[in-house]
Amino acid sequence: MNKALVVDDSFMMREVFSMYLQKAGFSVLKASNVEEAKQTLLDYQPNLIILDVVMDGKSGFEFCHQLKKSKDTCSIPIIICSTKTTPADFILGDIIGADAYLPKNVEQSKFMTTAQQLATKPAICKLL
Repeated sequence: MNKALVVDDSFMMREVFSMYLQKAGFSVLKASNVEEAKQTLLDYQPNLIILDVVMDGKSGFEFCHQLKKSKDTCSIPIIICSTKTTPADFILGDIIGADAYLPKNVEQSKFMTTAQQLATKPAICKLL
């Protein structure tokens, strides 16, 4: 079974994304910040990460870039799901290695399809 890690400081968004992922056949891990996410990554090794951008401490952009620079985590697909949706945000997401960038108000079916496609594609590591 695919494992997804949802990293978001909003309890409601963690629950919404978790529900979508469970409906798509994932087991779900949750973290409210980057520090929790780092420990969860070590303990459970998910094969998909859903990542918010605006959080206390390290931002989702910084964490995504850190994960994509590491040979241990660079092949894990990352979906950034954020309220930050300017063209510059989407470009930055691409530059730092996010595999997809979705607005937080994304339709459930698009979210689930994107998650399933990324979790089943061959792992590609493009070290940044």
